[in-house]
Amino acid sequence: MKPPICDLCHNDFRCEYGHRGTGGGAVSFADVRPLPEGAAGQAPGLEWFCNEHLASAQALAHLSHGAAMEQLRADHGPFPEYPSLPSLDPALWVIEVGPRPANVFSLLRQATPLSPQLAKQCLAAGTFKVLGGWPAALAVWQRALVEAGATVEIRYPSSRNIQLFCR
Repeated sequence: MKPPICDLCHNDFRCEYGHRGTGGGAVSFADVRPLPEGAAGQAPGLEWFCNEHLASAQALAHLSHGAAMEQLRADHGPFPEYPSLPSLDPALWVIEVGPRPANVFSLLRQATPLSPQLAKQCLAAGTFKVLGGWPAALAVWQRALVEAGATVEIRYPSSRNIQLFCR
């Protein structure tokens, strides 16, 4: 499920909601779609709102999420975009390209949306991040890169790089 961050103003009330159950609430809009059986996450059309905007959002729950957000922005003004949260997924890194750079180049182009020029720059740098994701998904590319002669490792984010969200 998404964390309790207001969909309109991006007020982060995770700590307050987590500790006291206050700070805002969730609103189900007309276009809410339940998640399939066994799926994790938050249903589309179900969004969090802080105390300041919760009543306004609840009054528009009969609308689709998009239509309600247009009305809420018109009523309450525009807000800056919420900064993206840091990725907590591990990443596959090439440590050394190895004796067959053309093979590594080919795999890099398959695994990423990099242009040929940017892929060449990565190879010239020697150590570079290929992609991030679940370890099971990275394993396919890890094996292929090792077979191509590259030295690789999966790096996990350290606690030093993860921001503390409860202030």
